[in-house]
Amino acid sequence: MKLDFIGDALDHWKGSLFSSLQRAALLRDFRVDPMASDGERWQPRDWKILGNLLTIEPDQIVEHEENLQNRAAYFSEIPRKCDLFLDPDTGIATGHVKQMVKYVRPEEIGGLLEGSAERLLIVYQHAARRQRLADRVDRVWTALTDKVTGLRCCTYESGSVAMFFLARDSARLKRVAKHFRKFLGRHAKRRIRTWNV
Repeated sequence: MKLDFIGDALDHWKGSLFSSLQRAALLRDFRVDPMASDGERWQPRDWKILGNLLTIEPDQIVEHEENLQNRAAYFSEIPRKCDLFLDPDTGIATGHVKQMVKYVRPEEIGGLLEGSAERLLIVYQHAARRQRLADRVDRVWTALTDKVTGLRCCTYESGSVAMFFLARDSARLKRVAKHFRKFLGRHAKRRIRTWNV
């Protein structure tokens, strides 16, 4: 996430999703890692604004000593047992990218799911302007399953963005998918998809 985009419509969408999941008691010890690609620019009040937008308390935001250039050290600072939202600028890398700070790698997602079978990992995904979102989501899912075994997934797709809900436990993802399908009714068919659930 970049500081320049704080408070845009997508932050409100993310906050609405998290608020809905929290009210339904579907998130456990929920934390948010904004993956701030320009973290040196953020002030304490910016983190508070982000927490308000995402409907979380400031202490639910993961704090880092390392920056995204030092990937292994950065990801080692993330708590291992909690449910977690990652908010990279662009999303999940499906191949070679020029600016890795804008992405999270499938291998890094696999590492975050190790050792906690019930952990729910949520990842923001953006699509390029001329790319169909469903095609981008399919490419991301292929990249993930090439690198991470035993992965299960539910996506909420909206316009040019999607939210990936990832876990090894299919029961948790079934509850997430059921929650959104009930919430959206007949509109869920074009918004909610699942894999291996």
